[in-house]
Amino acid sequence: MYERPGSSGRRLQLERLRGMADIGPPDFAVREAVRALLLERMNRHGYRQVDTPLIEPTELFLRKSGGERIAQMYAFRYRERDIALRPEHTASLLRMYVDSLQAEPLPLRLSYAGPVFRYEKPQAGRTRQFTEVGCELLGADGPIADAEMMHLALDGLVSLGVQGHLVLGHVGLVLDFLDRLPLRQRARDWLIWSMERVRKKRTVDLEQEIAGLVSGDRLSSLFDEMGATLSQVPADQLESWVLAVLQEIGIDTQGGTRTSEEIVAGVIAKMSRHSDETHVRRAFEFIQQLAQIHGSPSDVIPELRALVRRNNLADEPIDRIERVLELLTAFGHDVEAFELSPGLGRGLHYYTGMLFEIYDGADNQVQLVGGGRYDDLAQTLGARQPLPACGFTYGLERIVDAVPRTTETRNDVVLVAAAGPTSAQAAIRVAEQLRAAGQIIELDVRGRSVSSNRRYAQRAGMSALIVVNSDGTYNSEALRPSEHIAKETSGE
Repeated sequence: MYERPGSSGRRLQLERLRGMADIGPPDFAVREAVRALLLERMNRHGYRQVDTPLIEPTELFLRKSGGERIAQMYAFRYRERDIALRPEHTASLLRMYVDSLQAEPLPLRLSYAGPVFRYEKPQAGRTRQFTEVGCELLGADGPIADAEMMHLALDGLVSLGVQGHLVLGHVGLVLDFLDRLPLRQRARDWLIWSMERVRKKRTVDLEQEIAGLVSGDRLSSLFDEMGATLSQVPADQLESWVLAVLQEIGIDTQGGTRTSEEIVAGVIAKMSRHSDETHVRRAFEFIQQLAQIHGSPSDVIPELRALVRRNNLADEPIDRIERVLELLTAFGHDVEAFELSPGLGRGLHYYTGMLFEIYDGADNQVQLVGGGRYDDLAQTLGARQPLPACGFTYGLERIVDAVPRTTETRNDVVLVAAAGPTSAQAAIRVAEQLRAAGQIIELDVRGRSVSSNRRYAQRAGMSALIVVNSDGTYNSEALRPSEHIAKETSGE
């Protein structure tokens, strides 16, 4: 935005946007080193790095992201198109797979690193623009794929000297319970979203939500009325009857992201899945029971099996958890140090199986990693065939904060300076020769005296000063940091 000059004739300072961050040279160097190391660990497991656009169609993130993530998006309309800054990478990578990678042999291992944007409250280690580093394993549905994800996520942290606390769960328990109730999609979505809030003991206004879910908006009420007469409509006339009613009340079924047939099919599904207060309360109570169960696997699994039996649910999610833990033991992990939390939800609607998060062992409130299985997402985004998939993401800035820092820093930068005005060309040649030999060289471009260059190099923490004569000979002087730098690095 243009600022008018002040009374002194100087322009007013433009401030950085709230929730965004500037990163100076020292912090940037550390961050890039951490990113490179994490990607290198993924490369050792066969993951190849890709990149996707920073801007995507808004619809890409609406289909399965979840209400909270949608509310955080930087989305806008530009030149008659709805577009958004990406709030995460997984949907973009699956869109990329659908666009151009469906002919690739499976499994397909992809890694990535780049900025994402979410309009949320700024907090420690998380601004509104932050960096994700992660990977996706496409085309593998067995428990060994889930175990590889968790091991790889932990392995990257260990390589940085960070002790992570792994929390794992399985969203299949909740999905199985919800499938046995006649719930509208809106109610299912809200219940899945609420899992994380319940697990983390955040406020959930159940009464207000029930009032909205049961009463609904004008269209939901109409569906209820239509549902009451559903049995009176001949099966071969049902689709045309629903389409006629939608057109009668002014709902456009053309020109959107879905065909009229898809819209009608969605309406029919809603007509046959009425959400009443009793079902929502029952499902919410089950979520609360899951949230209260957490601890070491040996303590939690028996309690979890008892809960599953009481509710006549399938044992498959628990069997999967046990098998994944066995495989993680083979990777060399002490699984009893992990936390099993069946109420883990992660707030995204595309998860279908195993879920996990890793927290900073030194501060168990700081989440460093999140991931899980999402076997339905590819087809939701248009894939020709089902694609089992799982993945995880590191929050790079939070990991940088968690990496142990040594009190002494090492700087291999050398300052090359000319001994006088006639030595500039010789200094350039020496600097280039040293760079070709692999050294990091900074060339004096201000024409300072030797003493001034020495003070500058010491304050910048450089390791040496080289003064070049006009004939190409030079003197090299090892440096120690100046007094105020030494105090700073020693913590005084």
